[in-house]
Amino acid sequence: MTMKEITDGLKNLLLDNHYNPVTIQFYEREWKKIQSFLMTEYGDEGFDMERGLAYLEKQYGFQTKYNDGTLSQQRVQLLRVVHMLEDYRLHQVLTRRYYASKNPIRLNPYYAGIHTGYCNALSSSGLSKSTIGHYTSISMVFMDYLSQKGIRPVSAVCLDTCNGYLRTLAGYSFKTVEQNVCAIRHFLRYLQETGMVFANLASEIHMPAVSKKSKIPSVWTTEELQELLHAVDRSSPIGKRDYAMILMACILGLRVSDIKNLRFGNFDWSNKKISMIQHKTHKPLSLTYTGCRRLGGH
Repeated sequence: MTMKEITDGLKNLLLDNHYNPVTIQFYEREWKKIQSFLMTEYGDEGFDMERGLAYLEKQYGFQTKYNDGTLSQQRVQLLRVVHMLEDYRLHQVLTRRYYASKNPIRLNPYYAGIHTGYCNALSSSGLSKSTIGHYTSISMVFMDYLSQKGIRPVSAVCLDTCNGYLRTLAGYSFKTVEQNVCAIRHFLRYLQETGMVFANLASEIHMPAVSKKSKIPSVWTTEELQELLHAVDRSSPIGKRDYAMILMACILGLRVSDIKNLRFGNFDWSNKKISMIQHKTHKPLSLTYTGCRRLGGH
């Protein structure tokens, strides 16, 4: 696509999504600079990510300054301009990769009504608060995508539509993609159960080929955990609390949400047992401390 085709489409979407006129003017200024760069360097207005990054390097020394740590936050924002152009070239939508609170998603009345019904169903689903939060926000982004694609009624959604949305997540972490797939499946099951979609699309959606090792996991060695525990000052009540919380995470493998929700009633001191209802899954869990001394020695 040419810069004109991309920027014409993007400007319409920015206006439709109530972006501040000053923000739109900022984008237009940068678009003109990129357009001039393309004509000077390549003799045409064809745009892709490679050319966009070449523009940032020549105009602002982007890669060089990033590597030596001198790139200002203001310059980092220019990467958003290039990403937005590339996302539109690939998907013809204004992706929500960078949307901020000052530019929240505003669904049209049709999709807003569906979203309200879905949120009401989520509130009585028994799912954890965090899961409901994920499903609420992801379903809104998905319906925003459908709206931009001109898909209405929602019964017109097909497998290609869903896969098109998932392709906009290219570059995200495995966990983020996984959360989106789970949320879209749940939303599609809701649409089918309420008769708004007839096909069982949820069963047809599978995880894209994303490597779980795309980001190096953070793993602490036993020695590092011992150093962490030894660094805690246990002479104060706060230090003793922190020490206990770290031990429960390291030895018992408790989630942060479960540690935060613990009460004295969850502890069976005489039997060295902790019993709780897990925050995420709502399933009961009982753990017994067996006297493992590998980490803390206590």
